[in-house]
Amino acid sequence: MRRLFLLTSAFLFATNLFAVAPQFWRVNAAEDFLAGDLEGLAVTSRGELRVAPGMKKVASFTDPFVLSQTAAPNGDRFFGTGNDGKIYRLRGDDLKLLYTAPEPEIYAVSFIDGALLVGSSPNGKVYRVDPESGAQTVWFDPKQAYIWAITPATDGDVLVATGVEGKLFRVSAKGEGKVLYDAPDTHIRSLAVRKDGSILAGASGKGRIYQINREGSAIALYDSALNEIDSIYVDASGTGWAAGASNVLPSSAPAKAQPKNQQQQQQSGTTTTTASGGEAKKDDEPSPTVDVSFSFDDSSSTAAAQSAGASEVYRIDPDGFVETVRKFDREIVYAVSGGSDGAVLLGTGPNGRVYEVRGTDVALLGAVPEKQIVSVSGSGNATLITTTNSGAVYRMESRASAHPEFRSAAKDVERFSRFGNYRIEGRNLGEGSVAIAFRSGNTRTPDATWSAWSSPQTALEGNINSPAARYIQWKLNMPKPAADAAVDSVSVAYMNRNVAPQIEAVSVQDPAVVFISSSYPAAPQVVEATNPDEYGIFTSLDTPRERGSADPGKRMFRKGYRTVLWRASDANGDDLEYDLSFRMKGSDKWLRLRDHMDETQLNFDTSQLPDGRYELRLVASDKDDNPDAGLTDTKEGIEFQVDNTPPKVTVTENGTDVTIHITDEASPIGRVEYSADAEKWIRVTPVDGIADSRDETFRLKRSDLSGKFTVVRAVDGQYNVATASVR
Repeated sequence: MRRLFLLTSAFLFATNLFAVAPQFWRVNAAEDFLAGDLEGLAVTSRGELRVAPGMKKVASFTDPFVLSQTAAPNGDRFFGTGNDGKIYRLRGDDLKLLYTAPEPEIYAVSFIDGALLVGSSPNGKVYRVDPESGAQTVWFDPKQAYIWAITPATDGDVLVATGVEGKLFRVSAKGEGKVLYDAPDTHIRSLAVRKDGSILAGASGKGRIYQINREGSAIALYDSALNEIDSIYVDASGTGWAAGASNVLPSSAPAKAQPKNQQQQQQSGTTTTTASGGEAKKDDEPSPTVDVSFSFDDSSSTAAAQSAGASEVYRIDPDGFVETVRKFDREIVYAVSGGSDGAVLLGTGPNGRVYEVRGTDVALLGAVPEKQIVSVSGSGNATLITTTNSGAVYRMESRASAHPEFRSAAKDVERFSRFGNYRIEGRNLGEGSVAIAFRSGNTRTPDATWSAWSSPQTALEGNINSPAARYIQWKLNMPKPAADAAVDSVSVAYMNRNVAPQIEAVSVQDPAVVFISSSYPAAPQVVEATNPDEYGIFTSLDTPRERGSADPGKRMFRKGYRTVLWRASDANGDDLEYDLSFRMKGSDKWLRLRDHMDETQLNFDTSQLPDGRYELRLVASDKDDNPDAGLTDTKEGIEFQVDNTPPKVTVTENGTDVTIHITDEASPIGRVEYSADAEKWIRVTPVDGIADSRDETFRLKRSDLSGKFTVVRAVDGQYNVATASVR
């Protein structure tokens, strides 16, 4: 309470231009933290910001895409790249180009039986590459457009997943292959093998997860709403984990390759040998290549993140039950692999994030600046991730990041605002454990026009030293990162500059129209439900006849009344009150109709006013929420006519006709009717055919009225009524 009092007191001393209620921007949920940029910080599923494992870049590539990776038993790592089809070996900190394939993309690599198997695309082959010399043979040619995955089966054979015919091959150690399963999908995109030899295969096209036995019999375990199952992993317990994505892969094979310069093969320093059943390549034989477009989004902008596709993570129980664990609306999971202590790791884009899955909890573990993580491997004693934009390899360290930082999304506070206090809450946040800085500006995206970052403040609460603006952003560092420290919430107080309310519309309704709420008492009844005198000579006020209406029971009539309706708004959300005044046109003195109203309509009795032309003035004010500096908007000059004088009726006889002459000083003649012997009113048409002026003449046949008690009634535009008898 004391903190709240101090915070509120600080705002009370602000300039009166900002005298509106303080508001608070709170970042305190996982989604809030994930909307920002993180480096060296993790976000738990409970919405905590804590120090993450360090991400050390161990290799950089000139190649734009590092597409695949595998590990050898001795700790060597091998990487397949695009768009030049290169294979690299990482031994310790030494990165070496080992082999360049004739085809431009290497989507699949696997280390099996002392050799590296490399699957090239498009229109490629599976090469067997010596991990030391880089010498290669064509080990298996599936005669397919794409090779997506290579993984060992439990019986010593090798499984090769391909597209665009959706075929899964079983290949013997001699490189002799046959189709194990021909899926209805266009691509078999990902593979994982369980201990019992059954295969989990993710497909693209129909987005299905298949379970395939050793004989090639398959059942569909899951039919995803997304296009592709791009990665599958089986953990030590036999539980499968799969990622579905909204990617769309080619549905047909690309054009046949065109030759490319032999120089690319010579760069690796390797010789070409003959595979079993293959044809020898001559040293001077040109190698084919094709131009392909890669499907990963290479934009790192906020707009790219907002337009990114969708993704889902599925858990596949040993009995075949599949459950969705997490949905990502603006991220795509490209890689699923194992982490420490039974955790599952997810590599995503376009924000370059690594997530950790434990049970049903999903936590952000870290991020890299390249923005696209396309493979994750926890083999051996280290976890390595590969990226695109540009190609790089990172190793996840066991120790905490040395320089953790979180940068919030820019907050739109909707109006030019003054900023007050901040407050940081969390666990084990000692003195100097966090430092926070702020900047502000008036553009959606921070740029050079924004203020500079304020000096970092290490207190858990304090003043925000940034100038008034519409947008604000903060960044938080942990100068003394500790594994048990966590930030739960960051609050920023701000106060919109008060802006005047705006009257958007004012209208005066037709004469005698009033609007009655449902709470209006039913008796005594003082309003008519229909236009006055419309249903006969003896209209009753006790049981008015109901008429069809878009809003029956609300729009009513009362002679002599006028109703004013208006619409107003306040950008600050302040409550508004209204003052309504009137004056006769030409007068300089306004007279009060009603003050301090919160309604947006008023009906009033004009029967006591002299006839004439009047005008209204409406004032809207926000002073209830801004007692010291309320602002107003005024609309005046809304005119209306007051006419309480009935028309004059003159009846004369002229041969066989009865002439009725009606005049009115202020209003046009609305209608004229007659009733003979108290029967139904009969409308009369004027001589000129239309009643639209203040002087009208009507004629009746004398023979129609002879011997009857006849009454003529004239009603003007203000519902003033005059009657006369015809003798």
